[in-house]
Amino acid sequence: MARSTLPIFPLLVFGVIEPILLIWAYIAGMRDPHEYFAKQVPGASPSTTAFSAQAEGVTLQLVNALLLLAPMAVVCCFSRDPATAKGYLFAVALADYGHIYATYRAVGAEVFFHTSLWNDMVWGGVAVSGALNVLRWLTLFGAFGRVAAAVGDAGKTKRL
Repeated sequence: MARSTLPIFPLLVFGVIEPILLIWAYIAGMRDPHEYFAKQVPGASPSTTAFSAQAEGVTLQLVNALLLLAPMAVVCCFSRDPATAKGYLFAVALADYGHIYATYRAVGAEVFFHTSLWNDMVWGGVAVSGALNVLRWLTLFGAFGRVAAAVGDAGKTKRL
């Protein structure tokens, strides 16, 4: 099995499941950027939502960033260096707040605070990001075990 500094549960969540979800979001956005754009706000549809060239460019850049995050998650989570895994989890934990706030700004308080009005995009942007954020902090604080050098790496020296 691949070595990692992360305990098994966080490794599966951040190094396997989250990258799969990021790739799924990338595919959905590339397949139909207009629909992906429109679904950012519940109740909107591609037929009623204006979609300028600028909106298409930003949407495609967003989904490309999601694709960028997927292999980064795998590389950082399966790293043998505890500082790499911790640094990645810390950075993404901070970015989760920006992701949740961006969703809040897009849908407004009326939708944000009423889960019955949420669509799959809002659930992903708020609930999934929030749950992953809590798991990231719990991992960093050692709730699932220590983030430490991978087994078998003790005593090895780094060479440049």
